[in-house]
Order: sequence, then structure tokens, then C-alpha cells
Amino acid sequence: MNKYIKKFPKDVDFVQDGLNGYNLINECPNISITLEDVYKGHEKYVTNTKSYNIYYVIEGQGTFKIKNDFYEVVKGDFIEIPPNTPFVFKGKMKLLLIMNPPYDIKYDLAGKENDIY
Repeated sequence: MNKYIKKFPKDVDFVQDGLNGYNLINECPNISITLEDVYKGHEKYVTNTKSYNIYYVIEGQGTFKIKNDFYEVVKGDFIEIPPNTPFVFKGKMKLLLIMNPPYDIKYDLAGKENDIY
């Protein structure tokens, strides 16, 4: 691997009941980049108190519930979720997640179980 061209790891970095995640090692201190291979959905509602969650649907389709509103998403859609906004999703899709500032577990508030399956 060189300085400018990056690849996601082949091995899973984290597993949830509904998706597998792959973290990209990048040089930019202001963002984190994750590939999520979603086969069911997010296991719990999430609210991040500090970061923007910016998702790009690489393939597939699904449903996001952001606050109390439902959004159908398909390949090519961007979803921008500001800090302090509870959300959850379901579907079969590959998602690119960019977080600014970078992901830090101490700013995540895990909520109730996903109720939109």
C-alpha cells in the first residue's frame, strides 16, 4: 500500500447483529472512514453527540429512521446525520460512512433495539 492509495482491510474490524464493519486507516485527522456491509441493519439506535455521520449507499437499498421520520435509500444516495440526532437503519446494502470529527465511542449514546426490522 502506498501513501496515496488506500484499501479497506479484508478482515472484519467489528461485527454487530446485522452488519460487518471495515475501518480504513487514513492520514486525515479530521475524519474516520468505514465500510459497512449491511445484511440486516443497525442493531440499536445511535446518537453521536459530536460527529456528523455521512453515509453513501454503494449498493443495495434500505430504510433509515432519523428522529421519527423514515427515508428509503438506494444506490447513489447520501445520508447526512448531524450530531445529537438519533437514527437506525435496516436493509441489505454496502454503506460508506465518513464521520467528522472521527469516530470516538465516548460520544456514542446507544439507544433501544432496532424496531424497524
